[in-house]
Amino acid sequence: MPNRPATGDPLDSVLSRQALHDLNALYCRALDRCDLDLLQRSFHPGATVSFGPMNTTAEEFCPIIIGLERSLPRTTHCLANEWFDIRGDRAAGECCLFSALSYDTEGQSMECFIGARYAADYERRAGEWRIAHMMLVMDWNMNNPSTAQWHLRFGVRGDRKPADLLYSGLFQ
Repeated sequence: MPNRPATGDPLDSVLSRQALHDLNALYCRALDRCDLDLLQRSFHPGATVSFGPMNTTAEEFCPIIIGLERSLPRTTHCLANEWFDIRGDRAAGECCLFSALSYDTEGQSMECFIGARYAADYERRAGEWRIAHMMLVMDWNMNNPSTAQWHLRFGVRGDRKPADLLYSGLFQ
């Protein structure tokens, strides 16, 4: 099903698509940097989340998922193939998720690669797009023993909030 053509102002449609894209990128940045405040700003008050066996409010979800992310040494969330059906101040959307993460189990470092999708309902309230409902749809994953070595010699390495370079003021 293709993106629905604009039924109103074409400029508003373009700006809305960009705002939804930016919102999705903000959500992923919040996860990877373990930034609870940033993650909470991705959702409207009263938003809901379906994430695996968890069906809850965004208010309850955010600290739980940040705690889970903090328990992992490294994570990367990347979104692709965004699709939005924008109808005024409401939109439905789906985007593909590719996530790489590392974890330890029984003394073994592991790497996991996930292919999934986020399906979401978005709303624009007071001119601001945020998530009203989000669901994770898991498509596949791979888990393998870690063979990572390059990060030991690379130099600048990403980290969680507040240690990551993005919070240092370097880019502000």
